[in-house]
Amino acid sequence: MDATTKKKIPVTIITGFLGSGKTTLLNQIIHENPQTKFAIIENEFGEIPIDNDIIIGAGDGIFALTNGCICCTLNVELGKVLRHLVDKEDDFDHLIIETTGIADPAGVAAAFVSDMKVQSTFELDGTVCLVDAAHLEETLEKQDEVAAQQIAFADALLLNKTDQVDTEVVAKVQQIAQSINPYAQVVTGSFARFEGINLLNLQAHQTETIERKTHYIHNHSHDHTHLVSRSFSFEAPFDEEKFKLWIYQLLHVQNKGIYRIKGVLNFAEKDHKIIFQSVKNQFVFSEGTLWDTDSPRTSTIVFIGQNLNKKVLERRLNSCLKKSYLAGV
Repeated sequence: MDATTKKKIPVTIITGFLGSGKTTLLNQIIHENPQTKFAIIENEFGEIPIDNDIIIGAGDGIFALTNGCICCTLNVELGKVLRHLVDKEDDFDHLIIETTGIADPAGVAAAFVSDMKVQSTFELDGTVCLVDAAHLEETLEKQDEVAAQQIAFADALLLNKTDQVDTEVVAKVQQIAQSINPYAQVVTGSFARFEGINLLNLQAHQTETIERKTHYIHNHSHDHTHLVSRSFSFEAPFDEEKFKLWIYQLLHVQNKGIYRIKGVLNFAEKDHKIIFQSVKNQFVFSEGTLWDTDSPRTSTIVFIGQNLNKKVLERRLNSCLKKSYLAGV
């Protein structure tokens, strides 16, 4: 198949705090998909790769990165493994990365958008975060930043161990998780079993998925300690040049604590929706579907990160709107 048209290999990142059930979930996925050839990158913080002996059925496709975290100290090693897998792409159908319990998944995801060789072979399908329903509140109190980062970056939040708590606690945990990340799909389960979601086919970075999810998000804010989500909607179109310049400055110059941005934008003189998403300071614009001629062209954008000032963001976004439309021209 021609290199320009070949199908990319989907990538699933499994994250979650220590003891949340990540390796159990990984085993479930392998067991339930016997026809899929997996490559597994396993990150453990200790020097000895214990989890390799716990993962069942992956054969020789396990790559252990130990004594460090792939979101930071082992990020270079992760890049080396990914480039090695590029040459082995015919040997597997899906790549799964299980991060250490103290990893920021944004640093892992960035590896797939910062290297052109890796980017041409792999495609992020989604990041799933295991949440221990019995201990989330305690975890956030003790390790707020790391656990909250994992929840904030996820495309799907899997509330695990719900059999250990009553329904009121499950509802409260779900509310906390959604207050940190209103964008993610939330599913409850026990023993790392979750119904009604295909974890290998989230298509979280596809334009259709982003369009569908942002359709239900309106102007609102959620705060959980230092972590916040800020959502905005605008009826007037954006000036494309101004918006892109501001986003570049925001993510490359002023980037302090922005974990993720996703949006469906109306650029002046554009007939298609423009899909915007960022991973750390890497970002991409892509063309979505045509705007409905019978509906308003409402831009919606969601920011998730630390200490995001809603008024400042709103003022900056307003400054990127097309002035002629604001003047009624």
